[in-house]
Amino acid sequence: MEVYHKWDQSPVIVTLATKETPIYSIPFPAVTICPNSKVNANMYNHTSVLRKTLYTRKQLTPEERKHMEHLSHLCNLNYNMGLFKKVYLQNDFYEILNDTKSSFPLQKCRFLGKPISCKDSFIPIITDEGICYSFNILDRSKIFKGRVAEIMNFHKTGHTDDVWTIDKGYSSDAPLEPYPRRALLSGIPNALNIKLTSYKKDYDTVCTFGSQGYKVVIDLPSNIPRSMQGYIMVPENEVVVVGITPDVIKTSPALSDYDIEARNCYFSHEKPLKYFKIYTVNNCRLECLTNLTLHHCGCVAFYMPKANTTKICGKRSSECMKIAASEMDLSDLPDFSSLINSTRRRKKHGNVSKCNCLPPCSELSYNMETSYGKWDWSSTYQSLFNLTSISIKSKSELIVFFKNSDFIFSQRNALYGPLDFLANFGGLLGLFTGFSLLSLMEIIYFLTLRIFCNCRLYGYWAGKEN
Repeated sequence: MEVYHKWDQSPVIVTLATKETPIYSIPFPAVTICPNSKVNANMYNHTSVLRKTLYTRKQLTPEERKHMEHLSHLCNLNYNMGLFKKVYLQNDFYEILNDTKSSFPLQKCRFLGKPISCKDSFIPIITDEGICYSFNILDRSKIFKGRVAEIMNFHKTGHTDDVWTIDKGYSSDAPLEPYPRRALLSGIPNALNIKLTSYKKDYDTVCTFGSQGYKVVIDLPSNIPRSMQGYIMVPENEVVVVGITPDVIKTSPALSDYDIEARNCYFSHEKPLKYFKIYTVNNCRLECLTNLTLHHCGCVAFYMPKANTTKICGKRSSECMKIAASEMDLSDLPDFSSLINSTRRRKKHGNVSKCNCLPPCSELSYNMETSYGKWDWSSTYQSLFNLTSISIKSKSELIVFFKNSDFIFSQRNALYGPLDFLANFGGLLGLFTGFSLLSLMEIIYFLTLRIFCNCRLYGYWAGKEN
């Protein structure tokens, strides 16, 4: 019974590989940079609009009202919902977002020791932080399915070749410098190096609540970045160095015959998503949140994947979106149903359905180690160029690199296969009862053929006596 219980409850074991793998077999992570200054203050000043509304009680112009309804989604404040009238936003939201965005913050980009074009390498994408700029992310056509609406020219890399997948890695005919990019060597000389600049014209204290700098999400190229899942903060006037160590888990194909619950992961074909071509935990959770938000609110947040006919939630839908997010968080708990048994909680959360976003069987993530240092760039600029006043508010630098040239991946294997179980079970029976295959044949013989023969023999002699 103990052998059977072990085979049934713990069929999978995770072990380390016996040899190292070079880092050029995996892609360099996607690095997404989101400025905390979301809007050009010369085009829309959120501070002055709120002051005008709350304190002076002056009437907003139609343009100010429209911009406040749309751009308040990007600000880190809890508002009086009476200020907002729209439950849904029009599709021109993205045009307004693009027209009023802050200045492009990236300057002097280098990768693998070579200068690269910042504007060509960092493409604009829509995230929960508004417009961000992503390096090495897959093209939208490789991440989203055809039913997802295209948003202007966002999330278009111009690279649509199938040279890398999470399951098989880079193809044998992949060039030396493919897309997604890979690092051939480790260390700071082969890092991604970016200088970031913010300008005084983009500074809005109320919208950011005084928080300045940049949020950086480092993730898999096939993931849609979300700062809600975690980010690195790059403060103003500082240098941030990020050392990356890859964490790779592979799964033996023999485990495909096991139940999903037993191996606790999905192979790529086992969990098709509605909006995404590539299954990852983050994409699955974003799709789950999208479905819950659409179900509860009749709309989705501006950063969620959607069809052309799906409405965008306005600020008046904020409470509804919070309920959907809370329901998804509850669904991740192992015994989530017991948390909502009371009538009061059922009224608040409704019917909770599990997202079932298990890890993929082939998984790649990046562990990060960060260090920070001050950068007194202003005194250098003023002394070098003899400047008395400059329009630049701050400068920062970000350096991302692989710490080692090799890594050791983990492998999911079967702890007890059917043959192992049979050998172990048969060995115990043989040890304690003298059981063997011949013993099994004898048991079958005595319970079938011997009984049959005895019955026929008994009938024969009974007929003789009669």
